[in-house]
Amino acid sequence: MNLLIFSRPGIRIYQELRRSETAWHALRFYNPLEIPVGIFIQVSSLSAALSLASDLKYFIRKYGAEHLFEISKGLYCTATFATGRYTTREKLPDPWPWKLWYWVVGDGTILKTQTPPGSISQVKTTQGGYLFEVICTEEEFSVHQYVHPDKEQ
Repeated sequence: MNLLIFSRPGIRIYQELRRSETAWHALRFYNPLEIPVGIFIQVSSLSAALSLASDLKYFIRKYGAEHLFEISKGLYCTATFATGRYTTREKLPDPWPWKLWYWVVGDGTILKTQTPPGSISQVKTTQGGYLFEVICTEEEFSVHQYVHPDKEQ
């Protein structure tokens, strides 16, 4: 289980967290990695990832665009899904019926769509951005319309 925090456009969240003694104190036991879209933090379990996201909530809201939890290699879930999964602990159907694709374009803008551009099943670097497969709740899925990654809103 890992925590991925996307930076707001024009902000390097890693640098902002380094500047804050409070944030860096919360990260002292982790080895956060700065990546092109934000910061990636390796944690041992879902409960640890949720706790860390809670500790960093102020900084995520101020400097981050969104945060996701990596539940397996290249497969992420939303915070709402992760919280619900931790609370209920019930077995999930396989395959999970509700997925979104997050496309992070060069300037850091995140576009969300219900269908991937092409047949991409893992996090891939696309021309001008990064693509993430994200498991979500039914409510989150129903909110998002199809957005073609080549056409920004």
